[in-house]
Amino acid sequence: MSKVKPAPLPPDTIIGGYKVVKKLSAGGFGLVYLALDKQGQEVAIKEYMPTSLATRNPGELLPQVQPDKLSLYRLGLKSFFEEGRSLAQISHASVVSVLNFFRENETVYMVMNFLEGGTLQDFIIAARDLKKAEDFSRIHHSIIV
Repeated sequence: MSKVKPAPLPPDTIIGGYKVVKKLSAGGFGLVYLALDKQGQEVAIKEYMPTSLATRNPGELLPQVQPDKLSLYRLGLKSFFEEGRSLAQISHASVVSVLNFFRENETVYMVMNFLEGGTLQDFIIAARDLKKAEDFSRIHHSIIV
């Protein structure tokens, strides 16, 4: 399979009773959408759609998987589903809650609380930069003293 990125689900697509608003991000294992639940509350939906195994044409719902990649794709589906099931058991203030997970359109979706803010990568970079600033401050302070 080529490295063509799968097309995201179009806005207003209904999956599992949730209405897709827009794509938030994409990575090697899937796409994340902002969606609305039946009460109009915002949720994040993570879709299993690994770029190395599947693609999807614009406007389509189903992934396209080459026959020689199908067993690996199905193994990943099972793992993603089990991850959702495990995460749904965790209730902690520092962990985003998994509200639902379901199979549809020959893939798996994980529904989580939507939290506004930066990405985990943004947070890690900011924390790293802050640590560097603190280290520089300590060095600078020790030279002065």
